[in-house]
Amino acid sequence: MKQLSITLISIFILSFSAFAQSELDNEKGTSMMPVINSLSDVVKAIEESDVEIVHIEFDLVFDDSSKEIYRNLTKDYSYGFLAYGDYRIAKIGIELYKETDTGWDYIKAGELSEGTVTLLYDVNETDRYKIVLRALQMNEGYNVGHYGLVVLHD
Repeated sequence: MKQLSITLISIFILSFSAFAQSELDNEKGTSMMPVINSLSDVVKAIEESDVEIVHIEFDLVFDDSSKEIYRNLTKDYSYGFLAYGDYRIAKIGIELYKETDTGWDYIKAGELSEGTVTLLYDVNETDRYKIVLRALQMNEGYNVGHYGLVVLHD
């Protein structure tokens, strides 16, 4: 977990320049380039550490709904979740849930820093989990934006 924490903290040092890169968007405002552009620096930083990227995802998130991602997590691993939005999303939130016989049990929420949210979790039981992303605050004039999600483990 210590290596995973250090890796995620070092990623904060990298500039998520996607926040200021509206000029990379196309005329329709539908390009993925603003959210993808800085990912290569993040991947390089992660791969220089002793952790492994196990999932990368890009998609849309609207201000009035959440995005749910389902994933099996394996016991005895520490997982890190890193989510960020493009220039349209001022703040993004992440929550983790574990599937049970009766539905989904809330595990924890991520910590927001400079528009990027991280969540660290030590998995004690291999099971199906749900990652919920929400646009907590949109920049003025927008109700949808692209997000990036990176899942890694030690």
